[in-house]
Order: sequence, then structure tokens, then C-alpha cells
Amino acid sequence: MSYVSEALLYVCFAILTGTLILRVVPEQRRPEIHIPSWLLLVCALAIPVLEYVPIHDSAVLFARDTDVTYGEMVKSILLDLNNGKAWIWSAVASVGLAFLLGLPSFRNDKHMPKVSLFIMFLLILWLGYASHATSLYGTKGWLVHSAHFLAVTVWIGVLMIASWFSASGRNWEAFLAWFSPLAIGCMLITFIAGITLMTFTTPQYVNSWMLPYGQMLLLKHLLLAPLLLFAYTNGFGYRNKLKVNSGFNPLPWLKAESIIALLLFIVTGVLGQQTPPHNVKETLQGVSPSKLFTTVYNGHFSPDLSLKLSIGLDSILMLAAALVMIYGLIQMYKENKILPAFVMGLLTTVFGYFALMFGVG
Repeated sequence: MSYVSEALLYVCFAILTGTLILRVVPEQRRPEIHIPSWLLLVCALAIPVLEYVPIHDSAVLFARDTDVTYGEMVKSILLDLNNGKAWIWSAVASVGLAFLLGLPSFRNDKHMPKVSLFIMFLLILWLGYASHATSLYGTKGWLVHSAHFLAVTVWIGVLMIASWFSASGRNWEAFLAWFSPLAIGCMLITFIAGITLMTFTTPQYVNSWMLPYGQMLLLKHLLLAPLLLFAYTNGFGYRNKLKVNSGFNPLPWLKAESIIALLLFIVTGVLGQQTPPHNVKETLQGVSPSKLFTTVYNGHFSPDLSLKLSIGLDSILMLAAALVMIYGLIQMYKENKILPAFVMGLLTTVFGYFALMFGVG
């Protein structure tokens, strides 16, 4: 349940942030967007509900192992722990945001998106305050995690809304003129903040692949490959496609990119509920190894195992297959064949995964 709630939480943040950013942008510089008001209201009200799920799970677990009741345990979490304090402030802000979005007189006010965006920024800061990085590294972890989530939410949020709720193909060139640089900036912040977070939570990156957390982190990184390929073709190939074919429609390609982003959210949701392996050997004493790892790994598993990457024939063949898929995706984009390109994008991740897993020993 926590995995699902975490992924849905990220989707709610993306929908709200993407919609509000696009409403701030002048009409002539964005596609015509029609998104139901009820959907925004549901997303705002869902945030505190979805953020409460891990608090509920922790309270049930601790209450079962102690003599403390569920209610007392929830009270203790809300008043004493970072994630509990953050939830209180998030609940207040989310209800306030829902009130503003549902108020007809304010919904059509030109300042509404700016005020609502400020509330979303606060919600992102509070989500960062409840993170593992904050509990381990204080203010530094809080700022890095918040920057990472903010960049991803802005990038994916605008992408999702523009691709799924666009009513027409007008203003696409004007839209991409500002969205492409914004997306590149968000990508750079995401990579820098992500690498920094890894130094906090996963200093033993390759060894972490033995754990569920490490496997999810690896899949997350590998999903970035097709996402970046689609982002590049959509951001830089669009104008060239228009020169060749004036009737080219970018919407299906943007939708494919957003679906891969949604998969990334799902993997990140699973990742957020796993134990970060600050020391893999110590973590394995209390956490079972990943079933996916033990299934794919060729050698004999042991908690004392130290993984190293090496190049073998199997790895080379899988890597070659991944490169073929990348080439095929680019060719399918040139021929405007969306389904084969999407499948090849996912296969890039699959072959890349096996290339790395076959190379550990």
C-alpha cells in the first residue's frame, strides 16, 4: 500500500505544479490546456491522505511491538518526528490550497496560480523535511532532497499536463522554446542533487544492488536513459520534424515521454519505502536480499559478498543490444513510429539492466 500511495503522491504533486506553472505562462506561449477543476481539487486533498499512509504503517508496526496504543503512537509520531511534524503543516497547506482551488471567485483570479504555486513550494519543502536525507544530515539533506524533488516535479509536471490535457496543437513551438531550456535546467539539478543524495544514502552503490533499495535505485537510473532520449527528440528534434512534415503532431511523443516518467515515479515510490543501505553488510543483517538480485545473479550469494563490475561476453552482448535499441528508437522517431520507439525505449532499460547484472561478481 505504501508503494502505491508514494507513487500517487508524486503524481498529485506533478499535476498540481504543472498546471499552475502553465497558468502563469502567457496564453500565446503555451498550448491550450483544459484540465478539470475537480481533478486539481482531488489532488490537493489527496496529498495529506497519501502522506499519512507511511505514518499509519509505522504506527501499526510500533504499536504491535510495544504496549503503546495506535492512537498514542500516532500522536508521538506527529509531535516528535520530522515526518509527523511535516505532515501537520502539509495537511494545513493542502486544505488551504483545496479551498483556494475550489473557490470560484479566486479560481479565476489572475494571482491565483502564483499564490497556489507558493503553497506547492512549501509542500515540497515539507516533503523534503520528512525525508531520510533530512533525518540523517539535517539542513543539508533537507535542501538537497527538496531541490531534487522540486526539479523533477516541475519538469515532469509541465510535461504531463501539456501532453495529456492539451486541447489543440497551437503554440507548440513557442511552448518548447521555453520548456526545453527549463527541462534541461531541471535535469541538471536532478542529476546533481541525485548524486549528492546517493553519497548520503548509498555510498556503496554497486554493493547496494544486493538489496531491494539498490535494485530500485538501479532501475530508476536505467529508466532515465529512455526518458532522456525522448526528452532530447521532443526538445530538439521537433523543429526539424516540422521542416520535413508540417503536419507532425508532437503530442503522442510527449505522452510516451510522460508514461516513462510515470514509471519512474512508481519506481521512486517503491524506493522511498525501502531501507537506505548506508552500510550494505550491516543492512543485510536486518533486511533480506533482493529476490530479483538473487534470481539474476550468477554466483553464490553471501552477506559478506563484495560486488565488483567486470566485462564479460554476456555483459557485452546485453550492452550491444541496449545500444541497438537506442539507435532503433532514434530511427523510429525519424519515421514517426511511436509504438516501436516506446517499446525500444523500455528495452533499452531492460538490456542495460542485464548488462550490469551479468557484469557483477
